[in-house]
Amino acid sequence: MKANYFKTIEDFLQVVDTNNKLWLLLVAEKCSFEHSQIKNLDIDCYGGIFPEVIFNKQHYKDGLIAVSLKLEPILIKDIQKPIIESKRLKSIDSMLVFVDGLSAFIDPFLVSLFESSDEECVIFGGGAGKLTLEQDLVIFSPLEITQDSALIIPLEKKAEIGVNHGWEFLEGPFVATACQNNILEQIDYEDAFDIYKNIVEKDSGIKFNDENFFDLAKSYPLGIVTYNGEVIVRDPIAVDKNNLILVGVMPENSIIQILKGQNTKLIQAAKKAAQDSIKSNEDKKIAIMIDCISRVLFLEDAFVKEIDSVTQVIGDTQLIGVLTLGEIANTSDKYIDFYNKTCVIGTI
Repeated sequence: MKANYFKTIEDFLQVVDTNNKLWLLLVAEKCSFEHSQIKNLDIDCYGGIFPEVIFNKQHYKDGLIAVSLKLEPILIKDIQKPIIESKRLKSIDSMLVFVDGLSAFIDPFLVSLFESSDEECVIFGGGAGKLTLEQDLVIFSPLEITQDSALIIPLEKKAEIGVNHGWEFLEGPFVATACQNNILEQIDYEDAFDIYKNIVEKDSGIKFNDENFFDLAKSYPLGIVTYNGEVIVRDPIAVDKNNLILVGVMPENSIIQILKGQNTKLIQAAKKAAQDSIKSNEDKKIAIMIDCISRVLFLEDAFVKEIDSVTQVIGDTQLIGVLTLGEIANTSDKYIDFYNKTCVIGTI
């Protein structure tokens, strides 16, 4: 895999090496990209649109990263009813997966993907989408651009991954006593927002109003406590009456915590994810950083320190990445998770 950053799609098309027939385009939300620009070319371009992209030591709200591929990606046009070529998936050692990050069908799709893949396959990736938080056409193949879809990119070599978040316990445990997919209705049989509001306002000293929910909630995610003690972060992005709207499913009767962030802890977590992704000490050509856009919104100018913490670990290995609406990783042969506010790094 070789990657370069381009300010515009026109810049990429002017210099593209047409001897490489397959390309992955990681497009930043503010890039002036139209799908019609990649139709009817001598090359095939697959990819997604994300809030921001990462290239070497910088993150960009515009432009795109072009990555040359050797193996053809698989577009899943409707993840509600995925048709997955199980025979082909069984032959893949590692895959990068991008989904429509605002789809309601991510979790069942990931379970289906995991069950259709070889048990030793390494899977990582994240959610495409825009910071408007309105579902849009964000996953594309050479022929079409879609929503409620996914893109599977087989990788040439076995990947190693690291996953970490750095968010810390504030209050809990509680039980998610009423949920509908990504809507948390009740915590301990009381309105979810009332419980959440009281804890966040007490800790922050700031009152929620009609306009500041996202700005305040970005510092106080929820954590689902798994059977093995791991905490999977869920990002509250809106409130509807007294319900909390999350990125990702909240299973009913989950044990949950309210979490809180500190800059240094989040930066250290990204460094730990990078360290875990190079444990084998093999020569790595590229590192792919999948990081939640809400970490950028929380860290603000300090986010470059998070990128620096990763580059210090990976050394001369090229760094590319996307800032996502949710992150994907399987950290064993037993399960796959859709994370929020988490840093996932894969190296190959």
